[in-house]
Amino acid sequence: MNKSTRIASVGIYLLLAIAFFFVRGCNCEWLICRRFVAIPTICATLVTALNHKRGGWIIPLALLMSSAGDWAGAMGEFIFQIAFFALAHIFYISDFAPKCKFSKKRVLPLVAFSAVVLPFLGYVLTHINNQAELIAVGIYGVIIYTMGFTAMLQNRQYSWLYAVAAVLFIFSDSCIAYNRFVSHLPHANTIIMTTYYAAQGLFCTLHLLRKQK
Repeated sequence: MNKSTRIASVGIYLLLAIAFFFVRGCNCEWLICRRFVAIPTICATLVTALNHKRGGWIIPLALLMSSAGDWAGAMGEFIFQIAFFALAHIFYISDFAPKCKFSKKRVLPLVAFSAVVLPFLGYVLTHINNQAELIAVGIYGVIIYTMGFTAMLQNRQYSWLYAVAAVLFIFSDSCIAYNRFVSHLPHANTIIMTTYYAAQGLFCTLHLLRKQK
């Protein structure tokens, strides 16, 4: 995939992500509007799959699972949504872990990251009354925390962008959890989807920028 194609692919993803907010507010048939949430991530899946010779297959698989999670969420299947996104993060971890490199300059960011994410996860868990959801969110929280931790240790070009993408993803999911289990969050859907699409777009772009597997 040449540079022009990569730029065009990211541009299409961004246009589809922006289109979601217009489709969400239109008066079209309900299921069509809700299912459109998965379209930008499906686009990212296809784009990264075409780039597999440079970036490998793991990120496309992560994006594919995310697309399934988007679809499940649109249908109101919360447990399935969590399950698919847990698989997505396991794929992200599988991609990030081999390229992790610890250094002293990363200690403070990692400590700060852990000091925010882990207590917040514990706080949310205290507000979940349904046992199945409690277990699912607890497991998912540990998995996405691990994804963020490995993203922050990347020894790749543009390594800091992996950390940014991971933090955006975790922030998006944290808003979902807070809004669902703790208290209503104003403009929740806009905040959640903006940060989510930004995170997935960054992961997609970083995959396209890789020079080899």
